[in-house]
Amino acid sequence: SRAASLTPRGGSYTMCISDTPPIVWSSSMPGPSVSAEAFAAAVERVAAHRNKTVVVKLGGSAMEDPAATRGTLEAVVALQTLGVRLVLVHGGGKPIDRAMAAAGLEPKKVAGRRYTDDATLEIVVRVLGELNRGLANQIAGLGGSAHSVTKADEFPIHGERLLLPGLDLQPVDLGRVGKPTSVAAFAPHDHIPVIPSLAVSADDGGWLNVNADTAASAVAGALKAEACYFLTDTPGVLRDVKSPESLIPRLTRSECEALVRDGVIAGGMIPKVEACFEALDAGAGKAVILDGRDRFALLSGFVGDARAGTEIVP
Repeated sequence: SRAASLTPRGGSYTMCISDTPPIVWSSSMPGPSVSAEAFAAAVERVAAHRNKTVVVKLGGSAMEDPAATRGTLEAVVALQTLGVRLVLVHGGGKPIDRAMAAAGLEPKKVAGRRYTDDATLEIVVRVLGELNRGLANQIAGLGGSAHSVTKADEFPIHGERLLLPGLDLQPVDLGRVGKPTSVAAFAPHDHIPVIPSLAVSADDGGWLNVNADTAASAVAGALKAEACYFLTDTPGVLRDVKSPESLIPRLTRSECEALVRDGVIAGGMIPKVEACFEALDAGAGKAVILDGRDRFALLSGFVGDARAGTEIVP
């Protein structure tokens, strides 16, 4: 048998593997102890992703739970330490709603999407910027290295205004809401780019408000990422929304379409699944829907245990 141990080295860890009998290793973090043999096997699985790009989309109510957010960022830092190249894309719907309420503005929805006028856009950009810098600072505080991407002149996502089809084929204007049309090439090496769900307008150079899942899909496709992980508010796609045990671990496009017709995939899960296929169609290797409320969900997707959500494949 082989045993592994971790030695702190200035905020990171050095792993040593030897031929001594297995021992039990436990961290100061809450959670079960794990045998050194199992730990070494898990590290080996994660190391298979070394120097490969992975996009993680963080959003939803998971961002409202500090413990869940911290757990996800701890996983991000652990993966970075093991050589995985990560990109973090985030939204911020609920903080934006609170900031609008504080400013006396009532959110307006058109065809199920947030209408974004100039006053709303100003709040969206400000709040996303604050969240962005906060996430980058948290990563740094956990021993990782991150780069806050908030300046228009270096922003990788460019887009155009999103017009939805309406009655009599008349387009529905959503204001400063956009869709990505291109993502500038960038290489996530030593730093984790932290990118808010915005785009720079190709028409006037101003900001556009973009759906976070759509932004993550565009980034994952442009980078030909090995995987795009969508952290959401459920364990994944469930056959019975009241039963987490009904998780479906893997779905193809045709299976997803059938589940939509049958009403199994419904409501907010439909755009999540659509975002997965957008990422795959754009060039990502795989797309996975994970429970962002579970602080261990992201790492589980790499070490291969039962928390790994639903993988969407072509």
